[in-house]
Amino acid sequence: MTSTTTSGSSPRLYGGWRRSRTLGVAHLNGVQTVICVGAVMVPVFLASFVGLATLLVSLPIAALVGGLAVWQRHGMPLLSLATARVRWKLAASRGETTYRGLYLRHPLALNPPGVLAPTMLVSAQDETGAAVGLVWNQATGRFAGSLLLAPGGALLADRGQVNTNVTSWGETLAALSSEESVEAATVTLQVTPSSGAALTDHVRDRLDRNAPKLARDTIGELVTTAPRTSAQLAAWLTLVVDPSRAPDRATTPAEGAAEALRRLGSVDLGGAGADVLRRATATDLMRLVRGAFSPADMDAPQSQIAELTWDQTGPVAAEEDWTEYRHDGAVSVSWVLREAPRKSVTYDVLLPLLAPGKYPRRITLGYRVLPTEEAAAIVEREINASDAREQYNRRTRRSTTRRERADAQAADRAANQEAYGAGMTQWTITITTTVTDPADLPAAKREVEQAAKRAGGLRFRYAYGAQGASFTAGLPVGVHPLVG
Repeated sequence: MTSTTTSGSSPRLYGGWRRSRTLGVAHLNGVQTVICVGAVMVPVFLASFVGLATLLVSLPIAALVGGLAVWQRHGMPLLSLATARVRWKLAASRGETTYRGLYLRHPLALNPPGVLAPTMLVSAQDETGAAVGLVWNQATGRFAGSLLLAPGGALLADRGQVNTNVTSWGETLAALSSEESVEAATVTLQVTPSSGAALTDHVRDRLDRNAPKLARDTIGELVTTAPRTSAQLAAWLTLVVDPSRAPDRATTPAEGAAEALRRLGSVDLGGAGADVLRRATATDLMRLVRGAFSPADMDAPQSQIAELTWDQTGPVAAEEDWTEYRHDGAVSVSWVLREAPRKSVTYDVLLPLLAPGKYPRRITLGYRVLPTEEAAAIVEREINASDAREQYNRRTRRSTTRRERADAQAADRAANQEAYGAGMTQWTITITTTVTDPADLPAAKREVEQAAKRAGGLRFRYAYGAQGASFTAGLPVGVHPLVG
């Protein structure tokens, strides 16, 4: 990402995002090019060695495969979409999209559903002796630790301070690239509608009757004129740590947990406009996970949450459809980022998505900060791919489109910035909305889609065939869309 400052009082703009593109012919990527070449060569090969009669079968199949590889829908090749659909159908036929915790045989009954199955909740202590909860993925060996945040609002903040906060957040991400064991990070903001009565109750319980009359009248006027509907905002940052990549290569779960605690303690958000409330405890993690699957349990008493085991934080029953996810009497729909803004945007580009609405919403930004060596290799590959496309256009006398020229300029700019020490980050956004009444689902979907249209050029699509995984990616459990 790059930032530019315009003259006068104009706000600073941010941009420079681009989709990674591999070497390919014209506007095709590497995979599409290989498929198209194969679709051309296979019929020729069969006709040469088997007979011309094979063309009656091979040519239609080749045309179909080539067309599916070239044509796109929802920002992805039709072949990829069709392949995902077939795989999802096969999984559904085997019962892999259905979860019934009460009827699973032991020991599977003690596992959460889906991608959470190999995870285990670990209770640890940091250097101060405070309790910290970590989620250990026994299949990959990774640990996930979370910081509970209190984000500061930017609407009334000075523009210079907001720009400083954005710069500080970029420096925080860049610092993660030097941490060898940190693989990825996510920032999640959960917006839950609530009644304005909560504000009235909060003020009434804390109002000092001996305070000056002017102060009491001012507070009373603010409460009276406040909107009758408000929202509860919960935010957390989750680090995904791979202890095997640490310099001392942790080999035991205890050493892995210690490495995750060290990396979690090294995150500095002081200048990024967010206050760290505390490191999430095991009870905090269980509340967030259980509250996501069963919204009615989000405000359950602390003692009730503490009595749960990790498998009980998941749903009692869940059903994953192509574009929906049903769990414990609620229905969720998730979207994933399809395209980043092509233009430069201001710092408040995500504000429409974060603004309170009628239905609960969870927005997750996933980051994968690339190590220096990998970032250099990627920008070099991107430059080579851009040069190859330019040479292809020149040889075929094909005019270069404005979008191709803009993409080439973005690749050059990224390479120059990386050469001078800038970090490179892969990122994505996941949005999830949840309703307890299926009749409200169409309205909740429209609310998210309308907010996304106002979000400065961001484009989203349904998480086709991956609703369960996308739902879980917004939870503090270490499931990251950019990490395998």
